[in-house]
Amino acid sequence: MSTTNGDPLPGMVGRLAAWWNDFRAARTRLRELQWCGDNLGHIARDVGLSSSDLYAMAAKPLDAANQHKRRLAALGIDQVALLHRHPRVARDLERVCSLRGQKRRCERDLASHPNDPVWLTYCPNTQTLDALKAGATAAERIPQN
Repeated sequence: MSTTNGDPLPGMVGRLAAWWNDFRAARTRLRELQWCGDNLGHIARDVGLSSSDLYAMAAKPLDAANQHKRRLAALGIDQVALLHRHPRVARDLERVCSLRGQKRRCERDLASHPNDPVWLTYCPNTQTLDALKAGATAAERIPQN
């Protein structure tokens, strides 16, 4: 849906259209999971989630975990390297960000002051991100032979 100049629909109409598209896509994903029947548990385990978390994530918009990607970048943590070195940790960060947290507050903080430590008070991934940052710092100090 675009206006004649190619821009997304403005204001309230645009937000309503985006919400409707997200809602329909989530309903489709949930229906697909229901069709999996007894295989759902196997699929959930294959991606490192419980069946209930898989359902919960399917109900969320596809961009529900975008804040964690932006937070990783703000902390100087390479998302691709993290995914290769610690795939379970990367998936858990995404899961926690998708299912929990203060999305609007996080979005505002990332947009206006990404380096303000206030995010440490409400982010459900704080401890994991602190550990990753400390690990990256320690790895940078280790002399390479």
